[in-house]
Amino acid sequence: MITYSKISAKGQGALIVDYMKEGRAQADKDVRIEEDPSADRGGRLVAYYTGRDGRGAWMAGMGSRIADQLGVDTSAPPTDAALARLYEAKRADTGEAWSGQGKKRDLSAWDFTASPDKSVSLAAELCGTALERAAIWHAIHQAGEETMHMIMDHVGVARRGDGKTAHAEEGETAYVFYRHHTARPTLEIQDGPDGATAVIEVPVAGDPQSHIHYHLFNAVATQSGHLGSLDSARITKTTSFLFGAYFQAILAERLRELGIEVQVDETHRAIRVTAVPDQARDFFSKRHKDTQKRAEDFVASQGREWQKLSAEEKFRILSQTNQIFRQAKWTGGNEQEIWAEMAKELGWETSSVMTGHKAQSLSDEERYDAAYQVAIKLVADDFKSAAVLDAELLRVHAARGLIGVGIKGEQDIERVAELIKKRGIVFNGVQTQIVERSQHNTMRIANREQIRIEKSVSQHIERMLEDKTGRLDPEVLRRAIAASGLDFTSEPEHGAAQLAAIHALGEADRIAFLMGVAGAGKTALLKPLVSAWKEEGRQVVGTGIAWRQAEALRDAGIDRTYALTRLLSEFKSGKLVLDDKSVLVIDEMSQIAPKPFLELLEHQKKMGFSMRMLGDRDQGQAIEAGDSIELLLRALPPSHLPQITSTLRQKFQRDRAIAALFRSDGRDLSKTEAQQREADVVRAGEALDMKRADGTVRLVGGSHRKVVEDIARLYLRRRDMLLAAGYTRGVTISAPTNADVADISQAIRAHLKARGEIGEDRAVVRAIDQRGEQYDLPLTIDDRVRLFDRIECRVKTPHGVRRHSLGSNGDFVTVRDVQENGLVLRNRQGREGFVSWDDLRDVKHTDRIRLGFGHAMTIDAAQGITSDEHINAMPRGTASMTGFMAYVAETRHVYRCWTMISEAAVREAELRSRALGDPDPVRMADLWNRVAGDLGRHDYKALGLDLVMGQQELDRLRAKALAAAINSERVQMAGRIPAAELQTKRENSALEATAPGDWKDLTYLLKQTGFELSRAMQAEARREQVAEQARKRQERERVRERAPSQAPGM
Repeated sequence: MITYSKISAKGQGALIVDYMKEGRAQADKDVRIEEDPSADRGGRLVAYYTGRDGRGAWMAGMGSRIADQLGVDTSAPPTDAALARLYEAKRADTGEAWSGQGKKRDLSAWDFTASPDKSVSLAAELCGTALERAAIWHAIHQAGEETMHMIMDHVGVARRGDGKTAHAEEGETAYVFYRHHTARPTLEIQDGPDGATAVIEVPVAGDPQSHIHYHLFNAVATQSGHLGSLDSARITKTTSFLFGAYFQAILAERLRELGIEVQVDETHRAIRVTAVPDQARDFFSKRHKDTQKRAEDFVASQGREWQKLSAEEKFRILSQTNQIFRQAKWTGGNEQEIWAEMAKELGWETSSVMTGHKAQSLSDEERYDAAYQVAIKLVADDFKSAAVLDAELLRVHAARGLIGVGIKGEQDIERVAELIKKRGIVFNGVQTQIVERSQHNTMRIANREQIRIEKSVSQHIERMLEDKTGRLDPEVLRRAIAASGLDFTSEPEHGAAQLAAIHALGEADRIAFLMGVAGAGKTALLKPLVSAWKEEGRQVVGTGIAWRQAEALRDAGIDRTYALTRLLSEFKSGKLVLDDKSVLVIDEMSQIAPKPFLELLEHQKKMGFSMRMLGDRDQGQAIEAGDSIELLLRALPPSHLPQITSTLRQKFQRDRAIAALFRSDGRDLSKTEAQQREADVVRAGEALDMKRADGTVRLVGGSHRKVVEDIARLYLRRRDMLLAAGYTRGVTISAPTNADVADISQAIRAHLKARGEIGEDRAVVRAIDQRGEQYDLPLTIDDRVRLFDRIECRVKTPHGVRRHSLGSNGDFVTVRDVQENGLVLRNRQGREGFVSWDDLRDVKHTDRIRLGFGHAMTIDAAQGITSDEHINAMPRGTASMTGFMAYVAETRHVYRCWTMISEAAVREAELRSRALGDPDPVRMADLWNRVAGDLGRHDYKALGLDLVMGQQELDRLRAKALAAAINSERVQMAGRIPAAELQTKRENSALEATAPGDWKDLTYLLKQTGFELSRAMQAEARREQVAEQARKRQERERVRERAPSQAPGM
């Protein structure tokens, strides 16, 4: 892969040199031309050219223009002083600032790091003879060098001038490179129990990981003599993927040329050496994780606490304990010898990997076709979760497709990318074409099948709006409301909104959607509706994306509920048939993508049932591509689109205000995307400021393990207090990832065991979660475990043993007994029954038991729950969070939400975002700003429809604006006022075009117009510009009419 980072021109260049050279001293003489017969010429030369020297070297073939501009002497290796000056954006020879019209550069270079797969690194360090290892290292270097030429072609362009004078000049660029052979282990070290936490490099031997740092200087020497900066706008996450794929493809070619058998990994992102076993790859990737545990165990044996030690003490003990461990266990004098001993202990024979293997020979057309077949699968996979993609991904996946079949140059990537555009892809089992358009000054792609899905959803909604049947009898609804027992008076404004929503859902025709904030009581207000539907003899069925959400609808009185996948299966098989008297209630609509939504609408067309949907677009989004709520908002009139913007879940007004700040105001068409993002971040920052004042948010210091322990202790402390006070809903925990959930749950279990609340382990089963992660799961009485499937249990009744539903994916159950053939489990409703191991087994793949650790849940699983208190846990920081996730996690509570965030993870993210050598310290304010930036990020899913409609709308509005300008001039010439006439014409045309019975209120018409304009913001801006020009012309005409004529010279 290729990663990239920035290098600051404001830092101390000498420190960067020392960091990159890993403390190696500058060579006294150039070993390439050294004449001293006593020098180890051969060994040093091999080291120099195969990467074990690591002192840095100039690129081969550096151009004379760039060398002269930077003051580089390419005839000699770089000196420390020369490199230090370059890192400060100064000439290597004189130390004068780089030229460039006096413009100061904030960045002196970009660090592009090329890293092969672990198997290649192990082969380069351990396999075969020294000469063979040198050859593998040389292959890595060749691949990196060719990739750097590609990168320089992309970014070696100096942008000059502004506005109409803006132009680009190509030029020469230069880099220096450093070859490293280990990965530097890092740990989170906290300075004492309450001090700051920093991520430091551990002073121990690293794992083998060959990589080369290419420092491309931020300078472009043009033929005109100008020294500009790199075109850094072309350095993006997507282009780094492209560079990485090209590096892997070239590396595969070079390794094949050496007679080494290679294969592409399962992700098609990297090449592996087949002869290196997976066991070795795994071992040498995780070995340093034991480093801190050895140090902590030593401190505990001395009767001291690791958490109370200063950072200096921790660093010293880490160094000492691991040095002692290394000397006691291994006899090798250097890292390579120790790695060889480790490999031998694993039973891995590190013999030659140059077996003379000959890869299959393919013609160019065969290579292109094979690469195309791989690439279209990767493109289709990306389209599964996003309707609109960066067009550059076509080239990325084309390059990945070429890794396994061979590449001759960058032109091969272009050929395969063109094939994708020409032939299309297979998406959802349908052959479809790629659509490429410019959107917000960036080339984007969509596929016609996704566009068809979104168009069809909109058409079905419009079709259902034309059906004027399906309404509840108003009198029946009023009786149901009166009998519901719901309180609409204690919170008058909220109660009025709920009543309005009930009437809107009941009195709508075939389709209606309720959008309500978290805690608005959306499920509660269904109760009178369900009662009224049943009174009229209607069948009511409920569904949600998961069983857990669907079954929550039972609280509203809906007896038949299905997870969405199961519901669609029942419809398709004919096992479930609804009619035009039936009502389908869909919860958490934001999680249902357009594709399954379309399937529901197609079944509705056949059966005729009514649809009532509930959801909130600012909570969890659909995993699949597209945005169903956006389509609903565009198509439904306000009468079918009730909204509740207030909440009752939080007891106190301040907590409600905090929760509201974590919620975005939604897509504001008056703001650009950047302005909207900034506004959302400001709101999240205000929420965090309020929580900091309340003491309910904390940056937790220490290592990941320590952060998890602190979260577990807080959970148990709050649980005990709530139980003692008689609260029944308790405290819950959510975390961003399944890995976080497992870590926290295990920590809580360990504390419960230490407190004697659960006993000794009765069994340890080989388990697996829904991601395929395998682990050992200990079980005992009163353990809490998580289900990954819909599970039924056997319950003894007076009528014999009966099967009843126990729970669904995401539910927690309590172990009541561990038996030879299975478990006795109890759910939160108190139902208890036996579940056999076979009912829990992953029979299709691993034969492991599908159970997980209980207590904590993912944020997605938490959506919809209500608890007395909630813990929003982020033990790996906020980088994986979004505003949607934050809003869900911060609104589960009635009384209080505690927010726990790893300080070390946030600090590391902040440091990684900065340029290497940036002298500005990381302050606590910077950390809180980063947290706000992550928790305020609301990236709404794009619609493929907008990509194709955007250009059509732009053309239509341009034509409309031009016609308006021409008409304005005609009106002025006739002595009339254009604005007044245009208004009259618009009003009359609207009246004339609207047929009786098809009236929609004015708000709906305005809303439709707004969404049309939102599809083409550039078109809207152009229309406003034309209108402004027309207004100015009109004003000038008025001025001329009022002003007296003047003769020349007066």
